[in-house]
Amino acid sequence: MEFLKEVPLFSGLSEKQLDKINQISIKKSYLRGEVIFNPGEKGNHFFILKSGKIKIFKTSKGKEQIIKVFDKPALFGEAASFTGKNFPAWAEAIEDSEVLIIPRERFLNLIKEDPEIGMNLLSVMAQRLIHLTNVIESLSLKNALSKVATYILRKSEETGKAEIPFSTSMASMELGLTKETVSRMLGKLKELGIIEKTKNKVKIKNVKALKDLAF
Repeated sequence: MEFLKEVPLFSGLSEKQLDKINQISIKKSYLRGEVIFNPGEKGNHFFILKSGKIKIFKTSKGKEQIIKVFDKPALFGEAASFTGKNFPAWAEAIEDSEVLIIPRERFLNLIKEDPEIGMNLLSVMAQRLIHLTNVIESLSLKNALSKVATYILRKSEETGKAEIPFSTSMASMELGLTKETVSRMLGKLKELGIIEKTKNKVKIKNVKALKDLAF
């Protein structure tokens, strides 16, 4: 119950509403490298990350493109789960993870009973659509420096903070760049006085300059 209160999808719901969700949720553990779902499976469940990290990715000609890396608490795979169609991508644990699994039919019945939950779900899906649009634009139109600048700016906007946790490995996976390229771009941003970089964090010093590079 306490965890469900942290999930953006369920923000603002009452104890009674959360209890209904809790009753139909199943907790499952996944080891690092274990696949949670693949494009050959139908979306019969909703998934909420309780701990660990999950990557959503597609493959083409042996190459992997990361769509998004999720930290807890996060809903993922919701588009296919809402429609009941096949998942469009893979989901894999990149750390040992715990996931809450909610059967599709039971969750949709809850939405019918309580439209407030459905409105929250639409909000999450709209935010995800914006993110995917940004990913497509970043992959197709931007150079490496612009991609890294956009990535930092987006993470800052998501957290509402100028200083953000930063993993070169995670950034390289999400951006489709090598770790060496990401490191070089961070070095350039640092030389320009736009960011400060410590071992695990990036601090934005010049938001306007970062936005100019990002867009």
